[in-house]
Amino acid sequence: MGQSISTVRSSLKLADKEARTKAEQDLDVLNQLCSSSLNEFEAKLDTKFLNPNASQKTDVPGIRALRKTRFHNLIVRDAVKPNKSIGDAVDDFFKIGTGGSNTEDAVMKGFKKVVTSALGPFMGRTDVGQHKEERYFIYVMHNAVVRLDVMLWRWNFAGKGFSDKYESALGYLVCTSVVDVSALKTSEFLFLISEYAGDEEEEVIKYTRKMQQIYDAARRMKLDQVSRVSQDDE
Repeated sequence: MGQSISTVRSSLKLADKEARTKAEQDLDVLNQLCSSSLNEFEAKLDTKFLNPNASQKTDVPGIRALRKTRFHNLIVRDAVKPNKSIGDAVDDFFKIGTGGSNTEDAVMKGFKKVVTSALGPFMGRTDVGQHKEERYFIYVMHNAVVRLDVMLWRWNFAGKGFSDKYESALGYLVCTSVVDVSALKTSEFLFLISEYAGDEEEEVIKYTRKMQQIYDAARRMKLDQVSRVSQDDE
């Protein structure tokens, strides 16, 4: 789809020295704008993690970042549309450790569709200049409630931009965190579980019991670890 901004800058081969210098400066500005926007969003996320009591009044907070990825490049004119890269990022984020069950695969495809559909209008914007978008999505995965935060940054070039080859610059940050289920209202929890297990009462109860058993086992294991550490210190 494209190359990173720094890679394009180092590979510029313009015969006109003045034109090359201007192109390098333009790319430096783009790189700084993108990095600054992603840094600002990352700092905002960190603030939410540090103060969940305040953030949970307006949205469902994650406990802390489990995985983060940053990306930026220049979009090649008439290349594969950039929303595909967002779909690929979602795939990369959630393919690790998947069980491959039919239910999980179906839910994963549905979640990916929700994410890409929500971000589609932003990725399709053609008006010139800088654009930003921030979204978060709540999802059930690996028997836990997961939050996916996405920040998109884009700069569309005027006309042909600095080159006939590139039409815009794109950057994004994706962060995954686990939600403390105790922070969820009962109705919110049921909604999320039903999205995964379906609306049949029997299936919802079965899956809820399964999650309860897993959480209980995890708590017992954690208590055992704490107990062993305490005994070692005596």
